Amino acid sequence: MSQHRPLIVVSASALVAAGAARANEIVFDCTIDQVSSTVLQSINIASPFSGTLRGNYDAVNNPTGTLTIPGVFGGSGNNPIPYTASIVVDGDIETAPTGSLRLGIDSEGLQIRVSNLDVDLLGGETGVLGTTLNINYATFRTQNPSSLFPGGVTIPVPLGDATVSAMRATQIGDPVFGSLSATKTPGTYTFNVAIPVEFVIEADAFGQPVADGTPVAGVLPVSGLLVEGENSALVSIAIANESSQTQPLETDPFVDLPLALPTVLPTGGTANLLMNGDFTSVSTTNSIDADIIANGVRVYALGDINRDGVVDLLDLNLLLAAWGSKGGPADLDASGRVNGRDLSILLGAWN
Repeated sequence: MSQHRPLIVVSASALVAAGAARANEIVFDCTIDQVSSTVLQSINIASPFSGTLRGNYDAVNNPTGTLTIPGVFGGSGNNPIPYTASIVVDGDIETAPTGSLRLGIDSEGLQIRVSNLDVDLLGGETGVLGTTLNINYATFRTQNPSSLFPGGVTIPVPLGDATVSAMRATQIGDPVFGSLSATKTPGTYTFNVAIPVEFVIEADAFGQPVADGTPVAGVLPVSGLLVEGENSALVSIAIANESSQTQPLETDPFVDLPLALPTVLPTGGTANLLMNGDFTSVSTTNSIDADIIANGVRVYALGDINRDGVVDLLDLNLLLAAWGSKGGPADLDASGRVNGRDLSILLGAWN
């Protein structure tokens, strides 16, 4: 059975109105080239906490363990010693990032539009940072070993490594616009744009979270070079940014966490203590220095049936020729039939 084209009358003013809402831009979906991209991050995470220290002596299970005694003279037994402290996770992580973004390029208006930025700064790997416990306590003594720990002085105690398991930057809000500047090479532009993002960092030290993945809002200033082809784009992105944030940290108190504390007077020994306490907040400073290469593939407007970059009478003729058929390029809504809904989509994208 033959298919009949419908009789459709569309005014010129309607077509102009349909195309007026569309920017004169070419859209590219861009994927980060992990092999060619690098990120160097300098990270400092500090989590203050407080509680008590007590020797690991136990009359039944550890009779030769360390005992803690308040003050300089007198006292006996194994007593809790109040302290304040912070865990500092600090160091550099160099990674090969992964991720994607969408770019809209208006070479006539010299404008760039950025959306859907999502970058895994660790590139699927795990980062390792050094961890230090900075602790300040009231004056106390220990037995097994016998030592005096004068109070009022902050003592740094290396704790080994912290593990950074997640580090992401994800664009939030509406697409953002920036300026393009044409270079002497045709199709090549420099650009600058500030992208609102949420940073997410997850890190653990000796079984305790020091960054729990709570999103932190920030702005990522981005500059770079764009080489635009007919159906592809090559984007070189440079990022230099530093962000700082302090926020509450809600975790369960920790109980009897082993701490090997170097003796003070005399030095050379180790007091084996148990820590009890509670984290209250976390402060994060993250400096990013990145060189990212992304490859873009052109995204054609829904309605551009012949893929010539515009939605016009040529596409309308193709749709009408396919009217009533099952599927195919003119089935814009993927309903399985070319009909009035597809025509509405095409006219909405008219330019």
